[in-house]
Amino acid sequence: MKAEVRGKGQTMNRFQSLFVLFFILLVSGCTNLSGMALAGQELDAVVIAGSIACAELEKSPGAAWIGDEKGLLSLMDKINRQKIGGSSTTLPAIDYDHEGVLLIWMGRQPTGGYRIELASDKVYVRDRTAIVTVRWIEPAKDTIVTQMITSPCLMIKLAKAGYSRIQVVDQKGLVRAETTREVRQ
Repeated sequence: MKAEVRGKGQTMNRFQSLFVLFFILLVSGCTNLSGMALAGQELDAVVIAGSIACAELEKSPGAAWIGDEKGLLSLMDKINRQKIGGSSTTLPAIDYDHEGVLLIWMGRQPTGGYRIELASDKVYVRDRTAIVTVRWIEPAKDTIVTQMITSPCLMIKLAKAGYSRIQVVDQKGLVRAETTREVRQ
């Protein structure tokens, strides 16, 4: 009978030891995760325009930083030329001393059904790299789509704070585009 009690006690001690070890690992893991979050910076991202008709841009996916009004007006002129009637898009006021515009494009696509959407209104900055998360949407192979060439793009207003490089990452974690921005001292 004493042997049975010892066996149960040893099992209980092992269980307690494993529980304590698990708890320590869990707490240290959470501490490391919060440390990682604190090491980065969080910025607001605001969509200012999007289109499926950005044909004047590159034929393959990419991104570009627009840091002044002249650059944005030139880009909007190119995009608006593609629209029937050339109607313009009204853009919000941008304080170019503290903000800029990130342009993301998918490149030329063979049909409708392609688009880019901002997945989060927060951009995370880590190691001087801003990480912008988007939904890179492509139609399924059996989807009925319009038969026209499209060129989806998205423009996002971002603060100029703490980064010189920008990565555009999709919902699967794939880096779809990268660009840099000039940092003036």
